[in-house]
Amino acid sequence: AQARSVEAFPSRGNGQPPPPSLPGPHPATRQRTKMKSMRAGLAGAGDVGRSAMKDMGEIDIEQGPALLRFMAIFAALGSFGCACWRLFHIFSALAEPVMAILYAYIGFFALTTILFEAKHEWIEKVGALDKYQNMLIERCSFLTVMGGRGLFYFFQATLWLTFANSLNELIEIVAACALAFVGILHLFAHWEIMPSHLAKKFVEAKNRAVPEIEKLVNKDLNKDGKIGA
Repeated sequence: AQARSVEAFPSRGNGQPPPPSLPGPHPATRQRTKMKSMRAGLAGAGDVGRSAMKDMGEIDIEQGPALLRFMAIFAALGSFGCACWRLFHIFSALAEPVMAILYAYIGFFALTTILFEAKHEWIEKVGALDKYQNMLIERCSFLTVMGGRGLFYFFQATLWLTFANSLNELIEIVAACALAFVGILHLFAHWEIMPSHLAKKFVEAKNRAVPEIEKLVNKDLNKDGKIGA
């Protein structure tokens, strides 16, 4: 038995088996470590560093249960598809350019709401989407809470209802009802009638400030292999 133990755990020279290897840190843990390192460097960068520290940290995005998020994404994709279907009628778009612009707005709004229903880990993998979401978090913070998104879904529903002059616009009516229903469920979650949870997203210092701070402290704060670039 002792021989098998020695074979299973090769000696380190002192007769003791080596300790078992431990798994690497979780990606979220590595990200928190990176954030702490950056904060430590920014703390020694004077006023510029203190200003940049305000732009980094954890952002709470309120989300509902998985089923509600799936329904919201499905309704938003349906709204986007309906907008594209109307927009691709090029002759009517040329005849009514204002309506074509409104269709484009509706489709854009639908895709925007999907960013806050999807997992933020997925969004962070696409740089352009991640930057766009960070801009929305800063300037349209109502999208980060269930109540704000619920009202935004209602707003999109009313846009579709402006086209529903009769039952002939069945697609517009269905899109409006789906968005309104999802909006009601979001408001229920806001009023704690339905469950919700907070998804934390890490937001780093603004790119325009990091290079200058790296030059001041002579340290690679964002771990990109470059200082001041």
